[in-house]
Amino acid sequence: MPTIIGLDGCSAGWVSASKNLKTSKVELRLIDGLEQINHIYDEPKIIAIDMPVILQNGPRSVDQKARKLLGRRASTIFSAPAKDALIKNDYILASAENFKLTGKKLSVQSFNLFPKIREVQSFLKTHPKINIFESHPELAFMNLNNNQVLSQKKKDKEGFEIRVKLINKIFKNFRFDRYRALYPKKFVKDDDILDAFVTLHVGLKLYNKSSEMIVDDDLKNMSISF
Repeated sequence: MPTIIGLDGCSAGWVSASKNLKTSKVELRLIDGLEQINHIYDEPKIIAIDMPVILQNGPRSVDQKARKLLGRRASTIFSAPAKDALIKNDYILASAENFKLTGKKLSVQSFNLFPKIREVQSFLKTHPKINIFESHPELAFMNLNNNQVLSQKKKDKEGFEIRVKLINKIFKNFRFDRYRALYPKKFVKDDDILDAFVTLHVGLKLYNKSSEMIVDDDLKNMSISF
């Protein structure tokens, strides 16, 4: 039986929440790079990841649709870079290329994610049998919250507690303190753990063909799952 994985980027690499469908074991791991996945997990089948997956040389309508769904929390969605901007190693050059192709300059946040976005692109090419889907934690939390956008930020005490409760609805044995104790905060932040588990939830929905999706107007294989 396969393993389903939810991934969120962190300062030390990637936070991975997984469920082995044979044993039903749920785990949290810190991994250095995506290439470790095949060596760590038994039959990795589906990955839901909080990172752009399918890129194009133009604006992605999925980003615009996601912002519309999140309303006042739209700022949590940053525009994915254009494909050709991703090859630039200098922020000014990358931003100029992105503006030429999409009409928008790159945010510094987006540029800082280039190494991880490139890693995802490489993983897609070298592991075609593993299905990797783009997800977004705030959309997933909204969906768990009866499709009501969470106005409380995840780094605030109230927002954090609400998200923990939502995850507990899905993973009955989820104990945040137990997972928090595994890794120092300088490597894995509190919200990294929550985002990994909510993307695992999305991965399980994808496996069961029950996930909702935003599909791009131009490329039908480009979507955000939640």
